[in-house]
Amino acid sequence: MQWDWYTRPEDYVEVDSRYALAYTYWLEQLTTASVTKIVVENGYMYGSLTLDYEQLEREPQKIGHYFIGPDFLWTIGFDDLHHESVLAKACNSPIEAFYELLAERMNNYFHGIDEFEERLLVAQREMAGQVPATFMNEIFGLRSEIERWSDTVTPYKELVMAGREAFLDIDLQTLKPYQLADYRVSRLLTLINHYQGDVIAMTDLASTLSNFRGNEIMKALTVFTALTTPVVAFGAVWGMNFKEMPELDWPLGYVFAWFVIIFFTLIIQVWLKRKNWIGSLLQFPNQTTSPSDRVKQKSKKTNKSSL
Repeated sequence: MQWDWYTRPEDYVEVDSRYALAYTYWLEQLTTASVTKIVVENGYMYGSLTLDYEQLEREPQKIGHYFIGPDFLWTIGFDDLHHESVLAKACNSPIEAFYELLAERMNNYFHGIDEFEERLLVAQREMAGQVPATFMNEIFGLRSEIERWSDTVTPYKELVMAGREAFLDIDLQTLKPYQLADYRVSRLLTLINHYQGDVIAMTDLASTLSNFRGNEIMKALTVFTALTTPVVAFGAVWGMNFKEMPELDWPLGYVFAWFVIIFFTLIIQVWLKRKNWIGSLLQFPNQTTSPSDRVKQKSKKTNKSSL
C-alpha cells in the first residue's frame, strides 16, 4: 500500500474532500494548542498528545500533533530519532506507522517510571526508620508526580482504544505495532496503578503517624500541666500579700508547704496512672492487666486444664 508521511507544518497537502474540514481545523487550531485532545471520526482520527515526561513540571510542555488518514500520516512535534526508527521498519500502512511511533514513545517512559520507583523505594526505607521532618513534603511530591504520570499515559490508552473506533473495517489486533503499543500502555498503567496504591498507603501511614505524634505531644503537655498544678496552686496561695497568714509564723512552714505540694502531686500521679492516662495512647484501659490479675487468669486456665 502506498502512503505518505508528512512531518513539517509548513507543507500543505491536498486531502480528500470527505475529511478536508477536519484536516483544516487540525492544521489551524490543534497544532497551535498545548493540550491533549483526541478526535475520532469514521475512517480517520486526529489530535494532540503530551510527549516528554521530563517536562511534566515545566511550561510549555512538549506536544505532538497527529492526523491519521487512510493513505497518509501527518505528525508534528515528534522526535526525528523516532521518526527515522519507524521509517526504517517500512510499515505497510499509516496506522501501523503511527502505533509503532507510539510504542517507541512509550518505551522511553519506562526509564522515567524506573527512576520514580527508585525514589519511592528510598522513601519507603526512610519510613521504616527515623522519619525526617520533611518526609510529608517528599510523599506529597511523589503523589503529585505519579498523578502526572497517570495523566500523561492515559491518553495513550485512549489512542489505542480510539483506533478501534476510527478504523472499524480493520482488525487492528492483527497488526503487530498495534499489539505492541497496547501491551506497553497496559504495562505502564499497571505500574502506575501499583505505585499510586503504594503512595496512597504511605500518605495514610504518614498522616496516622503524624496524628499519633501530635496526640502524644498533647498528652505529655496535659500530664505535665496536671502534675504541676499543686505547685502553681499552692504557690499562688502562699504568694499572696495578706498580713494574716498563719503559715508564715510556723517554724516548719516551709517544710509543710513542700510536703503539701509533693503529697498532692503524688495523688494526681497515682490517679492518672490508675486511669491509664500516662501510658501509650495505643494502650487502652481494657487492654491492660495488673500483675495480680495475670496471676488470677493463669490460675483459672490451670484449673480448666485440670478439669
